[in-house]
Amino acid sequence: MQSPARKQSRPRSPIQGFLPFFWMALACITGIFFSDLLNLPLWIWATGAGITFITLILAKVLPKSLALTHILRQWTRINHRLPRAVLVLIFFLAGWLQSASQPNITPEHVAFYNNRGTVQVVGTVVRPPDPRDSYTNLTVQVESLRTLDATSTQAKSQQITGLVLVQALPGGEWAYGDRLQIMGELQTPYEGADFSYRDYLARKGILSLMPYARVERISSGQGNPIRAFIYGLRAQGFEALQTLFRSPESDLLAGILLGRDQGLSPELQEAFRRTGTTHIIAISGFNIAILAGLFAGVFTRLLGRRWGAVTAIIGITGYTILVGADAAVIRAAIMGALGVFGGMFGRRQNGLNSLGMAALGMMLANPNIPWDVGFQLSVAATLGLVLYAQPLEERFLELLTRWMPEERAQKWIGPFSEFFLFTIAAQLMTLPIMAYHFEGISWMAFIANPLILPVQSLVMILGGLAMLAGMVLPGLGQLVAIVVLPFVSYTIQMVTWLARLPGGELTFPDFHALWLVVLYALIFIVTLLPREQRRSLFQKALSPQLGALVLAGLVFIIWSRVLSAPDGNLHLTLLDSEGTVLVQSPAGKTVLIGGGQRPSRLNQYLGQMLPAGDRTLDAVVVGSAYRDDLNALTGSLAKYPPDSALWGVDPEVNQTTATVYTMLEESQIAIITLETGQTLSLGDEVELRVLWTGERGAVLWLKWEHFTALLPTGKVEDYWLAAPEPPDVILLPDGLKAESLPLPTVNLWAPSVILLPMAESDLPLHGDHELVTQLDGYPLVSSLDHGWVRVSTDGERLWVNSEW
Repeated sequence: MQSPARKQSRPRSPIQGFLPFFWMALACITGIFFSDLLNLPLWIWATGAGITFITLILAKVLPKSLALTHILRQWTRINHRLPRAVLVLIFFLAGWLQSASQPNITPEHVAFYNNRGTVQVVGTVVRPPDPRDSYTNLTVQVESLRTLDATSTQAKSQQITGLVLVQALPGGEWAYGDRLQIMGELQTPYEGADFSYRDYLARKGILSLMPYARVERISSGQGNPIRAFIYGLRAQGFEALQTLFRSPESDLLAGILLGRDQGLSPELQEAFRRTGTTHIIAISGFNIAILAGLFAGVFTRLLGRRWGAVTAIIGITGYTILVGADAAVIRAAIMGALGVFGGMFGRRQNGLNSLGMAALGMMLANPNIPWDVGFQLSVAATLGLVLYAQPLEERFLELLTRWMPEERAQKWIGPFSEFFLFTIAAQLMTLPIMAYHFEGISWMAFIANPLILPVQSLVMILGGLAMLAGMVLPGLGQLVAIVVLPFVSYTIQMVTWLARLPGGELTFPDFHALWLVVLYALIFIVTLLPREQRRSLFQKALSPQLGALVLAGLVFIIWSRVLSAPDGNLHLTLLDSEGTVLVQSPAGKTVLIGGGQRPSRLNQYLGQMLPAGDRTLDAVVVGSAYRDDLNALTGSLAKYPPDSALWGVDPEVNQTTATVYTMLEESQIAIITLETGQTLSLGDEVELRVLWTGERGAVLWLKWEHFTALLPTGKVEDYWLAAPEPPDVILLPDGLKAESLPLPTVNLWAPSVILLPMAESDLPLHGDHELVTQLDGYPLVSSLDHGWVRVSTDGERLWVNSEW
């Protein structure tokens, strides 16, 4: 009688186990993103958390015989090991924390004084100085501030909080813990065409920038002694690398080991960018995860599971301290240690739980951390190691056993996994993130990374040993440097050679954040779900329900196009505090006057206000020469190109005008010189006429049937008063002073609407704005109170709408 065949166990996905911290981390990050997206008040998040908590308690303590108890227990799933209500509670708590972490800009916060003139601040350097070619970045925690007028100073300093990024002249011997007196003008960080420096610094808690600052040291050694010691150790390591290696090898190692990549030449940095390998020239979560995986594999093999883990943790801790132990490195080290060891010394579910616990703790401690690129790389790289390192190792072992005895294959698999497979697993999961942040990945990255990543573990380990030895015994450091030098030189030469190959800059343009979700979903579905579950999922994806959803989406798109078609009215919309105006004629013609300061804001408004599917403007009017009036065009002309541009200023007056003019020329957009008396027809007898134009501004006149609007832009002085007839709508010039407002003329005109471009930085430190006070009782609408303001007319009547 034959024994019954052994029943094969079905493959099981690692995400099907009990993963409480993993799911709680997902609930936390979802709450943070929704809070950032919706910008709801704190009380909504607090109310949601309170209701969820009370519901959870009631479901636990109420008698089971009650019908209400049954409903509550069913909704909360109180009987499950991880109740649903716990995830909902974490969702609301995370949203509350994210909302509460946003700074409140009051007179006690340094950002309140942005763009308000020269100030003098006293503060302490709280991060290591960041030297650049033309300046040195100093992150300063402000203690006090006093405003300065043109001749004297305010008598008394005010107690102020907040961080400022100070850009001091290069060459100064600044250090962490220096207490400084700084004089300069606080500014809101700029937002460029493809990168928002403002948002980047805001995620780090910095809302103010002070360029061209005059800095004096008051005292030294005011920082945390432990941090001062660590930063001093890091400086010694940098000096050791400069002594042991020549440039550019020393500069590359400084970037990999210490996070100081400023010494690399622009040409070499460009080579790393073109080959998609920029992630290796600075400390990141990716590098820490690779190092953690290497330590875990080597020490476990040498010392066994328990002592190998302890030794690996000590090694990661020592490396973290050596490279400066700043917040980003500490986060990456914690995540790498917990996540990798959880997966290395048990099931992959343990690794996911450990990774979730680390990520959850970091997000609760700092709700802004999900936007940190280092955090994203840490999560992705560690996730790759946890999920794919072991399967890749097992698969490669199967391939080796086909060509050699199993005992020999076991000897080969260890070093191969530690120096190659772990790197591939981490690289696989970080590719979408790098594509998003670096605006796509060159196809050359798929060649360059497999060629140089296997040696990066040796570069990090041997380079670190050479640096340590050079700090203690320079002679020993020289010996270790000889060993590591070929690997560093190989990295540089390979990257340089690959960067010279033609066509290497083919990238994935406009890599939207939604693609991150799609790519990671596809990766997880294909690699983690068993075949039967994948087949079932794809069948559901092709179900009639999905077809109905797609049909509903098509109906929505069609109706959006119908509703966004021209409605036969004339619309004049004030978009921002710089006086940017969008004119939409009854025939659907669109004219943009100015551009504003922030490209993202202008792109958002144009996307909302232009007809669905329409990404073109009929004309752009450039009548102002000021940077803040035109900077947004550098990031909008490519997305919303105009058919023509009416140009009225000197293109070389500043860098912004030169950039915009060059973009128009390169895009072969017709550039028409703006001249007094010129008329632009917008169809249906709508005319936009130039009343006056000068070197720094212009005055425009919009007329349709019985409706008229006076639209000055830029610096126009008193020329904006030369209206041919009383206007229905007056756009006050940006920066108009109360003493320059001709109230008799305004009274004579009796306009229906007065539009006032104004930002919070235009307000005085105390009291109300004089211009607003003077126009009290007039039909005044300010951009300070509304995101945008739209005046619409049918030629006879007019009405006003706003964003809020």
